[in-house]
Amino acid sequence: MKKLLYLSLAAACLTVFASCSDDALDAVNADLNHPQTADAKFVFADLCLSSAFNVAGGDFNTYLGVAVEHWGGCHNQLYKADQRDGEWISSSCFDNAWTQTYKAISDARTIIAKCDPNSGTTDAGNTALASAAKVLLAYDSAVLTDLFGDTPYSQACDYDKYKTPDLDKQEDIYKTIFTLLDEAIAGLEDAGSIGTGSYDFIYGGKADKWLKFAYGLRARLTMHNILRAADKAAAYASILSDIENSFESAEDQASFTQYDGVNNLNPLFAFWIAREAIAASGSLYDKLAEREDPRLAMIYCYPWVGWFNPTDPEEEFDPVPNGEGFEAQEWYTDDVYLYAVDAPTHLLSYAELQYLKAEVLARTGIYTEARAALKEALAATFVNVNVNVKSSCNFTDTQGYGVYGPNYDGDYLTPADAEAYAARVFDTLDDAELLAEIMVQKYLFFHNANGGSVEAFNDVRRLKAEGGEAAEYIALANPNNATKFPLRCGYGSSDTTTNPNIKNAFGDGSYVYTENVWWAGGKR
Repeated sequence: MKKLLYLSLAAACLTVFASCSDDALDAVNADLNHPQTADAKFVFADLCLSSAFNVAGGDFNTYLGVAVEHWGGCHNQLYKADQRDGEWISSSCFDNAWTQTYKAISDARTIIAKCDPNSGTTDAGNTALASAAKVLLAYDSAVLTDLFGDTPYSQACDYDKYKTPDLDKQEDIYKTIFTLLDEAIAGLEDAGSIGTGSYDFIYGGKADKWLKFAYGLRARLTMHNILRAADKAAAYASILSDIENSFESAEDQASFTQYDGVNNLNPLFAFWIAREAIAASGSLYDKLAEREDPRLAMIYCYPWVGWFNPTDPEEEFDPVPNGEGFEAQEWYTDDVYLYAVDAPTHLLSYAELQYLKAEVLARTGIYTEARAALKEALAATFVNVNVNVKSSCNFTDTQGYGVYGPNYDGDYLTPADAEAYAARVFDTLDDAELLAEIMVQKYLFFHNANGGSVEAFNDVRRLKAEGGEAAEYIALANPNNATKFPLRCGYGSSDTTTNPNIKNAFGDGSYVYTENVWWAGGKR
Protein backbone atom coordinates (compact mmCIF):
# COMPACT_ATOMS: atom_id res chain seq x y z
CA MET A 1 0.00 0.00 0.00
CA LYS A 2 2.80 2.40 0.83
CA LYS A 3 4.33 1.77 -2.57
CA LEU A 4 1.04 2.56 -4.29
CA LEU A 5 0.61 5.69 -2.16
CA TYR A 6 4.06 6.97 -3.12
CA LEU A 7 3.35 6.32 -6.78
CA SER A 8 0.06 8.18 -6.52
CA LEU A 9 1.71 11.18 -4.87
CA ALA A 10 4.45 11.23 -7.49
CA ALA A 11 1.88 11.16 -10.26
CA ALA A 12 -0.03 13.99 -8.59
CA CYS A 13 3.13 16.07 -8.35
CA LEU A 14 3.90 15.50 -12.00
CA THR A 15 0.38 16.59 -12.89
CA VAL A 16 0.73 19.78 -10.86
CA PHE A 17 4.11 20.66 -12.36
CA ALA A 18 2.92 19.81 -15.85
CA SER A 19 0.11 22.28 -15.43
CA CYS A 20 2.52 25.12 -14.57
CA SER A 21 3.19 27.44 -17.50
CA ASP A 22 6.70 28.24 -18.69
CA ASP A 23 6.05 31.84 -17.66
CA ALA A 24 5.35 30.81 -14.09
CA LEU A 25 8.52 28.77 -13.87
CA ASP A 26 10.49 31.65 -15.34
CA ALA A 27 9.04 33.91 -12.65
CA VAL A 28 10.09 31.47 -9.93
CA ASN A 29 13.68 31.40 -11.24
CA ALA A 30 13.97 35.12 -11.91
CA ASP A 31 16.73 37.02 -10.12
CA LEU A 32 14.86 40.02 -8.72
CA ASN A 33 17.86 41.44 -6.86
CA HIS A 34 20.26 42.04 -9.75
CA PRO A 35 19.49 43.83 -13.02
CA GLN A 36 19.88 41.72 -16.13
CA THR A 37 20.59 44.67 -18.39
CA ALA A 38 21.80 48.24 -18.03
CA ASP A 39 22.18 51.36 -20.11
CA ALA A 40 25.52 51.57 -21.87
CA LYS A 41 26.70 54.51 -19.75
CA PHE A 42 26.55 52.37 -16.60
CA VAL A 43 28.56 49.61 -18.26
CA PHE A 44 30.99 52.27 -19.46
CA ALA A 45 31.60 53.41 -15.88
CA ASP A 46 32.55 49.85 -14.95
CA LEU A 47 34.76 49.62 -18.05
CA CYS A 48 36.69 52.77 -17.09
CA LEU A 49 37.22 51.48 -13.55
CA SER A 50 38.28 48.00 -14.62
CA SER A 51 40.64 49.24 -17.34
CA ALA A 52 42.39 51.49 -14.84
CA PHE A 53 42.38 49.48 -11.61
CA ASN A 54 42.67 45.92 -12.92
CA VAL A 55 44.35 46.18 -16.31
CA ALA A 56 46.67 49.20 -16.00
CA GLY A 57 47.27 49.25 -12.28
CA GLY A 58 46.72 45.75 -10.94
CA ASP A 59 48.75 42.54 -10.80
CA PHE A 60 50.31 43.12 -14.22
CA ASN A 61 51.86 46.36 -13.03
CA THR A 62 53.03 44.94 -9.70
CA TYR A 63 54.70 41.79 -11.03
CA LEU A 64 56.14 43.46 -14.11
CA GLY A 65 57.45 46.24 -11.88
CA VAL A 66 59.59 43.57 -10.22
CA ALA A 67 60.61 42.13 -13.61
CA VAL A 68 61.91 45.50 -14.84
CA GLU A 69 63.30 46.34 -11.38
CA HIS A 70 61.16 49.33 -10.59
CA TRP A 71 60.67 47.50 -7.29
CA GLY A 72 62.44 44.69 -5.52
CA GLY A 73 60.36 41.71 -4.45
CA CYS A 74 60.95 41.05 -0.74
CA HIS A 75 58.09 38.86 0.50
CA ASN A 76 55.95 35.89 -0.51
CA GLN A 77 54.87 35.79 -4.19
CA LEU A 78 56.81 38.90 -5.15
CA TYR A 79 59.95 37.58 -3.48
CA LYS A 80 59.55 34.40 -5.52
CA ALA A 81 59.05 36.51 -8.64
CA ASP A 82 62.24 38.41 -7.85
CA GLN A 83 64.13 35.14 -7.31
CA ARG A 84 62.43 33.47 -10.31
CA ASP A 85 61.34 30.72 -7.93
CA GLY A 86 58.46 29.21 -9.92
CA GLU A 87 56.12 32.19 -9.74
CA TRP A 88 56.35 33.25 -13.39
CA ILE A 89 55.65 29.75 -14.72
CA SER A 90 52.62 29.17 -12.50
CA SER A 91 49.24 29.55 -14.21
CA SER A 92 47.84 31.01 -10.98
CA CYS A 93 50.26 33.97 -11.07
CA PHE A 94 48.25 36.15 -13.44
CA ASP A 95 44.87 34.46 -13.24
CA ASN A 96 43.09 37.39 -11.56
CA ALA A 97 44.46 39.91 -14.04
CA TRP A 98 43.76 37.49 -16.93
CA THR A 99 40.06 37.15 -16.03
CA GLN A 100 39.64 40.85 -15.25
CA THR A 101 41.09 41.85 -18.62
CA TYR A 102 38.64 39.60 -20.41
CA LYS A 103 35.85 41.09 -18.28
CA ALA A 104 36.86 44.55 -19.50
CA ILE A 105 36.92 43.33 -23.11
CA SER A 106 33.47 41.82 -22.66
CA ASP A 107 32.11 45.09 -21.22
CA ALA A 108 33.53 47.09 -24.13
CA ARG A 109 31.94 44.76 -26.66
CA THR A 110 28.61 44.96 -24.81
CA ILE A 111 28.64 48.77 -25.04
CA ILE A 112 29.49 48.70 -28.75
CA ALA A 113 26.64 46.25 -29.36
CA LYS A 114 24.17 48.40 -27.40
CA CYS A 115 25.15 51.45 -29.45
CA ASP A 116 24.67 49.70 -32.78
CA PRO A 117 21.96 51.54 -34.77
CA ASN A 118 19.99 48.30 -35.12
CA SER A 119 20.27 47.17 -31.48
CA GLY A 120 16.78 48.30 -30.48
CA THR A 121 18.15 49.66 -27.19
CA THR A 122 17.93 53.18 -25.80
CA ASP A 123 21.61 53.57 -26.77
CA ALA A 124 21.09 52.67 -30.43
CA GLY A 125 22.96 55.02 -32.75
CA ASN A 126 25.27 56.54 -30.12
CA THR A 127 28.32 56.39 -32.36
CA ALA A 128 30.41 58.58 -30.06
CA LEU A 129 29.97 56.29 -27.04
CA ALA A 130 30.65 53.23 -29.19
CA SER A 131 33.83 54.94 -30.39
CA ALA A 132 35.03 55.69 -26.85
CA ALA A 133 34.34 52.06 -25.98
CA LYS A 134 36.43 51.04 -29.00
CA VAL A 135 39.35 53.06 -27.64
CA LEU A 136 39.19 51.17 -24.34
CA LEU A 137 38.63 47.88 -26.15
CA ALA A 138 41.79 48.59 -28.17
CA TYR A 139 43.64 49.50 -24.97
CA ASP A 140 42.59 46.39 -23.03
CA SER A 141 43.08 44.12 -26.04
CA ALA A 142 46.59 45.47 -26.56
CA VAL A 143 47.55 44.85 -22.93
CA LEU A 144 46.19 41.32 -23.24
CA THR A 145 48.11 40.36 -26.36
CA ASP A 146 51.24 42.36 -25.47
CA LEU A 147 51.56 40.29 -22.30
CA PHE A 148 50.22 36.90 -23.41
CA GLY A 149 50.93 36.84 -27.14
CA ASP A 150 48.58 34.52 -29.03
CA THR A 151 45.40 34.30 -26.97
CA PRO A 152 41.66 33.70 -27.36
CA TYR A 153 40.17 36.84 -28.87
CA SER A 154 37.72 36.61 -31.78
CA GLN A 155 35.86 33.76 -30.04
CA ALA A 156 36.42 35.03 -26.50
CA CYS A 157 33.67 36.24 -24.15
CA ASP A 158 30.92 34.42 -26.07
CA TYR A 159 30.62 31.33 -23.92
CA ASP A 160 27.17 30.39 -25.22
CA LYS A 161 28.78 29.80 -28.60
CA TYR A 162 32.44 29.11 -27.79
CA LYS A 163 33.07 27.24 -24.55
CA THR A 164 36.71 26.51 -25.41
CA PRO A 165 37.73 29.38 -27.72
CA ASP A 166 40.65 29.02 -30.07
CA LEU A 167 43.77 31.17 -29.79
CA ASP A 168 44.15 34.05 -32.25
CA LYS A 169 47.57 35.01 -33.57
CA GLN A 170 48.97 38.22 -32.10
CA GLU A 171 49.44 39.62 -35.59
CA ASP A 172 45.71 39.19 -36.28
CA ILE A 173 44.69 40.65 -32.91
CA TYR A 174 46.74 43.73 -33.66
CA LYS A 175 45.06 44.13 -37.04
CA THR A 176 41.74 44.24 -35.20
CA ILE A 177 43.12 46.70 -32.64
CA PHE A 178 44.25 49.15 -35.32
CA THR A 179 40.88 48.83 -37.07
CA LEU A 180 39.15 49.66 -33.78
CA LEU A 181 41.29 52.78 -33.36
CA ASP A 182 40.71 53.89 -36.96
CA GLU A 183 36.96 53.50 -36.45
CA ALA A 184 37.09 55.26 -33.09
CA ILE A 185 38.93 58.25 -34.55
CA ALA A 186 36.39 58.53 -37.37
CA GLY A 187 33.50 58.28 -34.90
CA LEU A 188 34.87 60.90 -32.51
CA GLU A 189 36.06 63.52 -35.00
CA ASP A 190 32.95 65.69 -34.94
CA ALA A 191 31.34 64.56 -31.71
CA GLY A 192 30.93 66.91 -28.78
CA SER A 193 29.92 64.43 -26.11
CA ILE A 194 29.78 60.66 -25.77
CA GLY A 195 26.54 60.92 -23.79
CA THR A 196 27.68 59.47 -20.47
CA GLY A 197 28.10 62.56 -18.32
CA SER A 198 29.73 61.73 -15.00
CA TYR A 199 29.64 58.00 -15.75
CA ASP A 200 32.75 58.55 -17.85
CA PHE A 201 35.36 58.32 -15.07
CA ILE A 202 38.22 59.35 -17.34
CA TYR A 203 37.07 62.32 -19.42
CA GLY A 204 33.60 63.23 -18.13
CA GLY A 205 31.99 62.53 -21.49
CA LYS A 206 34.22 64.84 -23.58
CA ALA A 207 34.56 63.34 -27.04
CA ASP A 208 37.52 65.55 -28.04
CA LYS A 209 39.56 64.10 -25.15
CA TRP A 210 38.76 60.54 -26.21
CA LEU A 211 39.83 61.46 -29.73
CA LYS A 212 43.23 62.59 -28.46
CA PHE A 213 43.56 59.39 -26.45
CA ALA A 214 42.82 57.34 -29.57
CA TYR A 215 45.56 59.10 -31.54
CA GLY A 216 48.09 58.73 -28.72
CA LEU A 217 47.27 55.07 -28.18
CA ARG A 218 47.72 54.38 -31.88
CA ALA A 219 51.16 56.01 -31.68
CA ARG A 220 52.18 53.81 -28.73
CA LEU A 221 50.97 50.62 -30.38
CA THR A 222 52.57 51.45 -33.72
CA MET A 223 55.89 51.58 -31.88
CA HIS A 224 55.17 48.21 -30.25
CA ASN A 225 55.03 46.76 -33.76
CA ILE A 226 57.97 48.68 -35.20
CA LEU A 227 60.19 45.61 -35.63
CA ARG A 228 57.47 44.05 -37.81
CA ALA A 229 56.84 47.22 -39.85
CA ALA A 230 57.30 46.74 -43.59
CA ASP A 231 58.18 50.44 -43.93
CA LYS A 232 59.77 51.79 -40.74
CA ALA A 233 60.11 55.33 -42.12
CA ALA A 234 56.37 55.45 -42.78
CA ALA A 235 55.66 54.00 -39.33
CA TYR A 236 57.83 56.65 -37.66
CA ALA A 237 56.07 59.39 -39.62
CA SER A 238 52.72 57.98 -38.57
CA ILE A 239 53.76 57.97 -34.90
CA LEU A 240 54.83 61.62 -35.03
CA SER A 241 51.62 62.60 -36.80
CA ASP A 242 49.47 60.81 -34.22
CA ILE A 243 51.36 62.43 -31.34
CA GLU A 244 50.73 65.85 -32.88
CA ASN A 245 47.01 65.05 -32.87
CA SER A 246 47.12 63.74 -29.31
CA PHE A 247 47.69 65.30 -25.88
CA GLU A 248 48.69 68.95 -25.80
CA SER A 249 49.47 68.84 -22.07
CA ALA A 250 48.98 66.69 -19.00
CA GLU A 251 45.44 68.07 -18.81
CA ASP A 252 44.56 65.84 -21.77
CA GLN A 253 46.11 62.57 -20.60
CA ALA A 254 44.00 59.47 -20.03
CA SER A 255 44.01 59.21 -16.25
CA PHE A 256 41.69 57.63 -13.72
CA THR A 257 41.53 60.09 -10.84
CA GLN A 258 38.66 58.71 -8.76
CA TYR A 259 40.71 57.40 -5.83
CA ASP A 260 39.89 59.13 -2.54
CA GLY A 261 42.47 57.41 -0.31
CA VAL A 262 39.79 56.03 2.00
CA ASN A 263 37.30 53.79 0.21
CA ASN A 264 38.85 53.91 -3.24
CA LEU A 265 42.58 53.22 -3.18
CA ASN A 266 45.32 53.47 -5.75
CA PRO A 267 45.90 49.81 -6.80
CA LEU A 268 49.66 49.82 -6.15
CA PHE A 269 49.06 51.16 -2.65
CA ALA A 270 46.19 48.73 -2.07
CA PHE A 271 48.47 45.81 -2.92
CA TRP A 272 51.39 47.09 -0.89
CA ILE A 273 49.44 47.89 2.28
CA ALA A 274 47.87 44.40 2.18
CA ARG A 275 51.10 42.49 1.48
CA GLU A 276 54.19 44.67 2.04
CA ALA A 277 55.83 42.43 -0.54
CA ILE A 278 57.89 44.98 -2.49
CA ALA A 279 60.39 47.67 -1.56
CA ALA A 280 63.02 49.92 -3.12
CA SER A 281 64.97 48.48 -6.08
CA GLY A 282 68.75 48.55 -5.91
CA SER A 283 69.35 48.82 -9.65
CA LEU A 284 66.86 51.66 -10.08
CA TYR A 285 68.49 53.56 -7.22
CA ASP A 286 71.86 53.12 -8.93
CA LYS A 287 70.56 54.73 -12.13
CA LEU A 288 69.32 57.74 -10.20
CA ALA A 289 72.53 58.01 -8.15
CA GLU A 290 74.68 57.84 -11.28
CA ARG A 291 72.89 60.94 -12.55
CA GLU A 292 72.80 62.69 -9.15
CA ASP A 293 69.09 62.81 -9.78
CA PRO A 294 67.02 65.18 -7.58
CA ARG A 295 64.37 62.47 -7.29
CA LEU A 296 66.71 60.57 -4.96
CA ALA A 297 65.85 62.74 -1.97
CA MET A 298 62.12 62.41 -2.62
CA ILE A 299 61.24 58.80 -3.31
CA TYR A 300 62.99 56.72 -0.65
CA CYS A 301 62.39 56.41 3.08
CA TYR A 302 62.96 54.09 6.02
CA PRO A 303 60.11 51.85 7.20
CA TRP A 304 58.29 53.57 10.08
CA VAL A 305 60.91 56.32 10.35
CA GLY A 306 61.07 58.87 7.57
CA TRP A 307 62.68 60.13 4.40
CA PHE A 308 66.13 59.00 3.33
CA ASN A 309 68.74 61.71 2.88
CA PRO A 310 71.17 60.61 0.14
CA THR A 311 73.61 63.39 1.02
CA ASP A 312 74.10 62.18 4.60
CA PRO A 313 76.98 59.66 4.71
CA GLU A 314 75.79 58.43 8.11
CA GLU A 315 72.51 57.13 6.74
CA GLU A 316 72.49 53.52 5.60
CA PHE A 317 70.54 52.71 2.49
CA ASP A 318 69.22 49.17 2.02
CA PRO A 319 67.30 48.64 -1.20
CA VAL A 320 66.44 45.12 -2.36
CA PRO A 321 69.49 43.67 -4.19
CA ASN A 322 67.55 42.50 -7.25
CA GLY A 323 67.46 38.71 -7.38
CA GLU A 324 69.94 38.30 -4.52
CA GLY A 325 68.15 39.49 -1.40
CA PHE A 326 66.61 37.58 1.47
CA GLU A 327 62.92 37.47 2.27
CA ALA A 328 61.86 40.10 4.80
CA GLN A 329 59.19 42.69 5.48
CA GLU A 330 59.95 46.15 6.88
CA TRP A 331 63.66 45.56 6.52
CA TYR A 332 64.58 47.11 3.21
CA THR A 333 64.39 50.80 2.43
CA ASP A 334 60.93 51.73 1.26
CA ASP A 335 59.85 53.36 -1.96
CA VAL A 336 57.68 56.37 -1.16
CA TYR A 337 55.54 55.77 -4.25
CA LEU A 338 54.17 52.66 -2.55
CA TYR A 339 52.37 54.97 -0.10
CA ALA A 340 50.67 57.01 -2.84
CA VAL A 341 47.21 56.21 -1.57
CA ASP A 342 45.24 58.32 -4.04
CA ALA A 343 47.63 58.87 -6.97
CA PRO A 344 45.90 58.56 -10.35
CA THR A 345 46.33 55.65 -12.74
CA HIS A 346 47.51 56.65 -16.21
CA LEU A 347 46.27 54.63 -19.16
CA LEU A 348 48.35 56.95 -21.34
CA SER A 349 50.21 60.06 -20.19
CA TYR A 350 51.47 63.24 -21.80
CA ALA A 351 55.02 62.53 -20.60
CA GLU A 352 55.04 59.08 -22.24
CA LEU A 353 54.08 60.55 -25.60
CA GLN A 354 56.83 63.15 -25.34
CA TYR A 355 59.38 60.42 -24.61
CA LEU A 356 58.03 58.47 -27.57
CA LYS A 357 58.33 61.57 -29.75
CA ALA A 358 61.92 62.07 -28.60
CA GLU A 359 62.74 58.43 -29.39
CA VAL A 360 61.35 58.61 -32.93
CA LEU A 361 63.14 61.90 -33.63
CA ALA A 362 66.43 60.50 -32.35
CA ARG A 363 66.01 57.33 -34.40
CA THR A 364 65.43 59.42 -37.52
CA GLY A 365 68.38 61.73 -36.89
CA ILE A 366 66.42 64.87 -35.95
CA TYR A 367 68.45 65.45 -32.81
CA THR A 368 67.68 69.08 -31.98
CA GLU A 369 63.94 68.40 -31.90
CA ALA A 370 64.57 65.13 -30.04
CA ARG A 371 66.35 67.03 -27.27
CA ALA A 372 63.50 69.52 -27.05
CA ALA A 373 60.95 66.70 -26.76
CA LEU A 374 63.09 65.00 -24.11
CA LYS A 375 63.21 68.20 -22.05
CA GLU A 376 59.44 68.57 -22.33
CA ALA A 377 59.03 64.95 -21.22
CA LEU A 378 61.34 65.51 -18.24
CA ALA A 379 59.43 68.62 -17.15
CA ALA A 380 56.18 66.62 -17.23
CA THR A 381 57.91 63.81 -15.34
CA PHE A 382 58.98 66.12 -12.52
CA VAL A 383 55.40 67.38 -12.18
CA ASN A 384 54.25 63.76 -11.95
CA VAL A 385 56.87 63.02 -9.27
CA ASN A 386 55.41 65.86 -7.19
CA VAL A 387 51.90 64.44 -7.59
CA ASN A 388 53.05 61.01 -6.42
CA VAL A 389 55.03 62.31 -3.44
CA LYS A 390 52.19 64.56 -2.33
CA SER A 391 49.85 61.57 -2.58
CA SER A 392 52.17 59.49 -0.40
CA CYS A 393 51.86 62.15 2.29
CA ASN A 394 48.09 61.67 2.32
CA PHE A 395 48.33 58.19 3.81
CA THR A 396 47.45 57.82 7.49
CA ASP A 397 47.76 54.34 8.93
CA THR A 398 44.70 52.96 10.71
CA GLN A 399 46.85 52.02 13.69
CA GLY A 400 47.53 55.69 14.36
CA TYR A 401 51.12 55.84 13.18
CA GLY A 402 50.38 58.61 10.73
CA VAL A 403 52.30 58.63 7.50
CA TYR A 404 54.98 55.90 7.41
CA GLY A 405 57.44 58.40 6.04
CA PRO A 406 56.66 61.73 7.76
CA ASN A 407 55.34 64.52 5.56
CA TYR A 408 57.99 65.44 3.05
CA ASP A 409 59.56 68.70 4.18
CA GLY A 410 61.97 69.16 1.29
CA ASP A 411 61.53 71.14 -1.91
CA TYR A 412 59.28 69.85 -4.66
CA LEU A 413 60.69 69.73 -8.18
CA THR A 414 60.36 72.84 -10.34
CA PRO A 415 60.74 73.72 -14.02
CA ALA A 416 64.12 75.20 -13.10
CA ASP A 417 65.15 71.83 -11.66
CA ALA A 418 64.21 70.17 -14.93
CA GLU A 419 66.21 72.73 -16.92
CA ALA A 420 69.28 72.27 -14.70
CA TYR A 421 69.03 68.49 -14.90
CA ALA A 422 68.73 68.59 -18.68
CA ALA A 423 71.73 70.87 -18.99
CA ARG A 424 73.84 68.60 -16.82
CA VAL A 425 72.70 65.19 -18.10
CA PHE A 426 71.35 65.58 -21.65
CA ASP A 427 73.19 68.51 -23.15
CA THR A 428 76.59 66.92 -22.56
CA LEU A 429 75.68 63.85 -24.62
CA ASP A 430 76.72 63.29 -28.21
CA ASP A 431 73.90 62.68 -30.66
CA ALA A 432 74.91 59.03 -30.85
CA GLU A 433 74.37 58.68 -27.10
CA LEU A 434 71.04 60.46 -26.97
CA LEU A 435 68.72 57.56 -27.81
CA ALA A 436 70.01 55.43 -24.96
CA GLU A 437 69.42 58.25 -22.46
CA ILE A 438 65.92 58.86 -23.81
CA MET A 439 65.03 55.23 -23.13
CA VAL A 440 66.52 55.32 -19.63
CA GLN A 441 64.67 58.54 -18.78
CA LYS A 442 61.43 57.05 -20.05
CA TYR A 443 62.09 53.98 -17.88
CA LEU A 444 62.68 56.23 -14.85
CA PHE A 445 59.43 58.07 -15.56
CA PHE A 446 57.53 54.78 -15.58
CA HIS A 447 58.73 54.15 -12.03
CA ASN A 448 55.66 55.68 -10.41
CA ALA A 449 52.40 54.85 -8.66
CA ASN A 450 50.45 55.40 -11.87
CA GLY A 451 50.72 52.00 -13.54
CA GLY A 452 53.84 52.64 -15.60
CA SER A 453 55.62 49.31 -15.24
CA VAL A 454 53.56 47.50 -17.89
CA GLU A 455 54.73 49.85 -20.62
CA ALA A 456 58.29 49.80 -19.27
CA PHE A 457 58.17 46.01 -19.66
CA ASN A 458 57.09 46.46 -23.27
CA ASP A 459 59.98 48.85 -23.88
CA VAL A 460 62.54 46.51 -22.31
CA ARG A 461 61.35 43.59 -24.45
CA ARG A 462 61.25 45.74 -27.57
CA LEU A 463 64.83 46.89 -27.05
CA LYS A 464 66.03 43.37 -26.28
CA ALA A 465 64.41 42.15 -29.49
CA GLU A 466 66.08 44.94 -31.46
CA GLY A 467 69.44 43.62 -30.29
CA GLY A 468 72.83 45.26 -30.50
CA GLU A 469 73.42 48.30 -28.32
CA ALA A 470 69.68 48.84 -27.89
CA ALA A 471 69.40 45.63 -25.88
CA GLU A 472 71.63 47.18 -23.22
CA TYR A 473 70.08 50.64 -23.04
CA ILE A 474 68.12 49.76 -19.89
CA ALA A 475 70.55 47.79 -17.75
CA LEU A 476 68.91 45.37 -15.33
CA ALA A 477 70.86 43.83 -12.47
CA ASN A 478 69.00 40.65 -11.51
CA PRO A 479 71.47 37.77 -12.16
CA ASN A 480 68.54 35.47 -12.89
CA ASN A 481 67.85 37.45 -16.06
CA ALA A 482 70.59 35.51 -17.84
CA THR A 483 68.27 32.53 -18.20
CA LYS A 484 64.97 33.53 -16.62
CA PHE A 485 63.94 36.99 -17.69
CA PRO A 486 60.17 36.72 -18.29
CA LEU A 487 59.45 37.46 -21.91
CA ARG A 488 55.70 37.30 -21.38
CA CYS A 489 53.03 36.41 -18.83
CA GLY A 490 51.63 32.89 -18.47
CA TYR A 491 47.99 32.12 -19.24
CA GLY A 492 45.56 32.13 -16.30
CA SER A 493 44.62 28.95 -14.45
CA SER A 494 40.89 29.55 -14.97
CA ASP A 495 41.51 28.63 -18.63
CA THR A 496 44.50 26.29 -18.43
CA THR A 497 42.22 23.99 -16.42
CA THR A 498 39.10 24.31 -18.61
CA ASN A 499 40.21 25.07 -22.17
CA PRO A 500 42.41 22.41 -23.80
CA ASN A 501 43.64 24.99 -26.33
CA ILE A 502 45.08 27.08 -23.51
CA LYS A 503 46.29 24.04 -21.57
CA ASN A 504 48.29 22.83 -24.56
CA ALA A 505 49.73 26.27 -25.24
CA PHE A 506 50.75 26.71 -21.59
CA GLY A 507 52.45 23.32 -21.17
CA ASP A 508 54.67 23.48 -18.08
CA GLY A 509 54.85 27.27 -18.27
CA SER A 510 58.58 27.40 -19.02
CA TYR A 511 57.90 29.03 -22.40
CA VAL A 512 57.58 32.40 -20.62
CA TYR A 513 61.39 32.45 -20.34
CA THR A 514 62.17 31.34 -23.89
CA GLU A 515 59.54 32.57 -26.36
CA ASN A 516 59.14 36.19 -27.40
CA VAL A 517 55.75 37.49 -28.44
CA TRP A 518 55.25 38.02 -32.16
CA TRP A 519 56.02 41.75 -32.25
CA ALA A 520 59.30 41.06 -30.44
CA GLY A 521 60.36 38.54 -33.08
CA GLY A 522 58.68 35.43 -31.71
CA LYS A 523 56.20 33.06 -33.26
CA ARG A 524 53.31 33.36 -30.80
